[in-house]
Amino acid sequence: MRYLFLAIALIFSLGNTENAPPNAIQDLVDRDQYDAAFDLARKDALAGDGEAHDWLGWFYENGRGTNVDMSAAEFHYRAAAREGENHARWRLGVLIDTGEIAGKLEEAVDFFQEAADDDYVEGVVSLAVMQATGRGTKQDYPAALGNYMKAAQLGDDHAVRGVGVMLYNGQGVEANKEEAAAWFLVSAARGNDEGENSLRMVISELEDVDLDAISARAKEIAQELDLPIDIQTEASKDKSTVQ
Repeated sequence: MRYLFLAIALIFSLGNTENAPPNAIQDLVDRDQYDAAFDLARKDALAGDGEAHDWLGWFYENGRGTNVDMSAAEFHYRAAAREGENHARWRLGVLIDTGEIAGKLEEAVDFFQEAADDDYVEGVVSLAVMQATGRGTKQDYPAALGNYMKAAQLGDDHAVRGVGVMLYNGQGVEANKEEAAAWFLVSAARGNDEGENSLRMVISELEDVDLDAISARAKEIAQELDLPIDIQTEASKDKSTVQ
């Protein structure tokens, strides 16, 4: 029995980012001062602040600074969504899709689409999932693959794995396990555990696997996606047999 061991090293070079304007609610949350953050969000929401409504939705959904109250979470997320808050749109879609609040799957897809149209990466990924599974919309593998690619280009590691899954299964594209392995390797190198599990699975299925070729292709993909990583792979064999 052959065992393949993958040593994955990664280096994140996030580069310089513009300093975001200070957010008093976020600052309080970062310091675990949820009660004060909740009170501030409620005050700002009363003044019509869409982002504050989004925060209140999050507080009520997760029981931070208040008790869990999904009806209140939905109320505030919807208020935030009307003000164009993409996080709120995405959460509404997720909560409808998972049955935590009432709504049709088609409405969830609409929320994901609105967020995706603004390049909100979680919305793009969720839209791809709905298109791939045919939930709330027709099953459309090419559209799903296109949205996984879009989200991957926006830097989402789950989407990178999603492209690999579609390549592995031949959904919207010709099946190619070697190419899928390269995408899984990029996802794994970015710290995605599901990507690493998928990588090990597909490599175990390949005969005479060329890890160097897969590694080289993964580096090309990472460069194309502008995902700064350094990948190293090595293979070893265990000559022991399984009884």
